[in-house]
Amino acid sequence: MRPLSHFFLCGLGLFLIEWTTANANPVFPSDSTQAVRSDSARSIARYLVRPVEASGSLTGEPSYTISDSEMTWNDYTYSGQVLREIPGSFLADMAQPGDPSELYFDGLGSDHVRYLMDGIGLNEPTTSTMNLYQFPMEFSHEVEFLDGLRAPIYQYNATGALVNFQTYLYSDSVPYSKVRHVEGPYNYLITDGIFSQNIGFNSNINLGFEHQTTDGRFANSVYDGVDIRGTYRYSFDSTNQIAVTDLYYRTKGGMTGGDLPYNSGLGLFDQQLSPLRSLHGNLTYWQHHFQVAYAHGDPNDSASFVTATAFFDYYNFQFGDVSIPYFFTNISRRYGVSVRGSEAIAFTRLNLGAEAVRDETTYNSYASIPTVGRLSVYGDDEFTLLNFVSTGIFGRGDLVSGKFYPALGASFGLGNDIFKVDAGGVISSHVPSLSERYFVTQDFTGNPNLRSETDRLLQITATARLGDSFEFSVKPYLRLIDNPIYYQAQYSGQPEYPSIAAVNLDTRKIYGVDAKVKFSFWKFGGEGGLNYVEERVNGNGVMTLPKYFMSGELYFHDILFTGHLNLRLGIRGKYMTSFMGSELYPVALVYYPAKLNIFGPYGTSDFFLQAKIGDAVLFLTVYNLTGENYVMTPVYPALNNTFEFGVNWPFLN
Repeated sequence: MRPLSHFFLCGLGLFLIEWTTANANPVFPSDSTQAVRSDSARSIARYLVRPVEASGSLTGEPSYTISDSEMTWNDYTYSGQVLREIPGSFLADMAQPGDPSELYFDGLGSDHVRYLMDGIGLNEPTTSTMNLYQFPMEFSHEVEFLDGLRAPIYQYNATGALVNFQTYLYSDSVPYSKVRHVEGPYNYLITDGIFSQNIGFNSNINLGFEHQTTDGRFANSVYDGVDIRGTYRYSFDSTNQIAVTDLYYRTKGGMTGGDLPYNSGLGLFDQQLSPLRSLHGNLTYWQHHFQVAYAHGDPNDSASFVTATAFFDYYNFQFGDVSIPYFFTNISRRYGVSVRGSEAIAFTRLNLGAEAVRDETTYNSYASIPTVGRLSVYGDDEFTLLNFVSTGIFGRGDLVSGKFYPALGASFGLGNDIFKVDAGGVISSHVPSLSERYFVTQDFTGNPNLRSETDRLLQITATARLGDSFEFSVKPYLRLIDNPIYYQAQYSGQPEYPSIAAVNLDTRKIYGVDAKVKFSFWKFGGEGGLNYVEERVNGNGVMTLPKYFMSGELYFHDILFTGHLNLRLGIRGKYMTSFMGSELYPVALVYYPAKLNIFGPYGTSDFFLQAKIGDAVLFLTVYNLTGENYVMTPVYPALNNTFEFGVNWPFLN
């Protein structure tokens, strides 16, 4: 690593005026440094002091990346609709704004997936889950994804996958603003505003606000969510910076259980006939994430950087249902420090990191939950030879409340940018969440004797590329889990919510194939994905997910009217085989396998149109063109034929 003196260099805020002929429109470089037009000299002014680009990134090489340019053209309403583009993902969308969706990666759900903001965890510490509505996508300029091979090395309990939202690092010589507004069925409204302003020559402040609301299509399905976020960044020079980030989220919604799953007939798709679990249930969240981060990066070597972050997170969720009667509150917090760095030397790249974290459940209505302390270290050494041979060895150790949980893996790759094959394996541990141990059961007796899972994964990934016109990847994998933690549900009569328990079983085996293709020809383009997942628990097949899930889109893209209209329109669809799915247990924010009815197979299609006029992107989406009755979770029927429209408009003041 570099000498410590390099990490704490301080200098005056230098800037450089770079003169060049300007276009009629502002220029937005890909490095997130905003260049702006000077009205007086009709030239571009750009700061020499730029954000340290690697400050929010992971030290490992992502399996998949979603850039801000892709998100600009995406008609998403929340983060789940962006992340469903990742190969191997299956989004069990509730089709009801604000209600927690379940995003699976290679068969594992939210309790095995870790979500990060600039490398720091977002999952709620007691339940170990995250509602994907709780991170505003307009706060992120890039999403890094690590699949199950390296995810458990870079984050505690991330045996399924890891998603890292990197926040924007603005540098604007004049104020920059952006507005995103979306309208959908049942008075669904989303308004998001961003403002960024440089303060002097070497600091910047950016603020954001988002409001989501809907009346809902069922009784007791009103939803209202607000997030407020901001970042202050000070650059000592082009290699050293400090950033203070704050994200606050608050939401309240009803219909926390959907329709009763016992009605498998047409009533499931009829809002007049289908009974709700409860006419009074509601779920409320508060979350607060605060970070102070120092970053050092080499502007001539993006692979070498160091970050140190101190963080404090506050979580509060409340579930109430006066018809039971029942009211539940859980308040928790997390705080700690994280240090990570990367150094490229000759043919190797060494990634190192360490964390000290404390999770505290400060209040629970029914259970006494102990505090958990954790010390973690990890290392990942990547070696490249002759530009077509690569190997890696990686390891991690977590000391959790006095118990040690190791992880170890290795990979080997052969090929180049045109064709490459990678193979690897990892063995890691998944520690039970606090809710699973202490209050996930309906009588709150919990199961404090739950054992940790031991997860073994083997996978091979083959990728072929032909310039920008064609890309294909396929990944077969095999996952074996010892002592799997499994939710068992018991239904008696017609309860509002079933009685569930978390238990250890003997074995769980998941094997499957992820395939994804992208292509472009002339003015046409498209992409498609195929997930095959088969799961066996204690030797018995389960149908939590469709065995086959296919999705894709085909579009036409052209620039018309002498460059004034950038038009993209097309059709997308999905098809899934029959499945049982998972249900939401709102008291503990967990999803458990449903075993009452088999749904599907289903197929549906959407039409989309996106038009960029100047800097504004307008979009219109018509969902479910054929009006197909289908479900993505057992108790939430999808919308009928509906449409949604909106605008994403950045501008300079």
